[in-house]
Amino acid sequence: MFVFLAEEQETGYRKPMTSPKPPRVLIADDDQDTRGLVQLGISMLGYEVIEATDGADAWEKFQSELPAIAVLDNNMPGLTGVEVCQRIRAHPDGAIVPVLMLTANELLKDKVSAFAEGVDDYLTKPFHLEELQARVKALLRVRDLNQRLAEKNSELVGMQERLVKQERQTVVTQLAGTAAHQLGQPLAAIMLNCHLLERLPSTDERFQKALGAVKADTKRMAELIEQLRGADAQKTTPYHQGEQILNLGKDPEPAVDSAQKSAKKA
Repeated sequence: MFVFLAEEQETGYRKPMTSPKPPRVLIADDDQDTRGLVQLGISMLGYEVIEATDGADAWEKFQSELPAIAVLDNNMPGLTGVEVCQRIRAHPDGAIVPVLMLTANELLKDKVSAFAEGVDDYLTKPFHLEELQARVKALLRVRDLNQRLAEKNSELVGMQERLVKQERQTVVTQLAGTAAHQLGQPLAAIMLNCHLLERLPSTDERFQKALGAVKADTKRMAELIEQLRGADAQKTTPYHQGEQILNLGKDPEPAVDSAQKSAKKA
């Protein structure tokens, strides 16, 4: 079967594209007649059928073929349908695979037990072929919805991780810019005053002023660090080339100017 997509208008050519691959349905029943009837009904829907003759065969076929849905008889040799369902649910790719139990067991306790082990739907024998087809189609619709939901959830998780990463980078940038802006001036003043202290005798009046300035700038830097620890990330102010830095209140006093004047006199 082919569908056609419009190509470039100047050529008028329509490129054929194959239709999506039909879902594969695993059918497991040790009774050949029942298995043949189920196979007929599923094939009439246009689905691909994978047949298994007992529970152990069903489990092997599931692992190798990874069908979209499993229709299991319960009373099978090797593994029961419920045991196969348990293994499907434990498989990494089995969580979203619907399981339809098709069995002669009509007791309520059997149905409740099957649902408790992960069976999605339960149909007793004898059954109407149209009902089987309707249940299989309904389960596949639910599977498709769950699959799309899982994909969307994965996309949302990825978006959340990217947003968290961006937010962390923004905070780092703000902290770096704030540190450069707020701590840069007192740090530069300390370096200049240290240069003065190396050149001046301790008896010089300018030595005492430089030493006092170093102490004052050191205290100022300590205060800024405390302000950074309690800064509100929502309060920012424009800095350089559109970047935002944390708003800590007043800008640092231009202590560098006085240190530069002292250095020139020395």
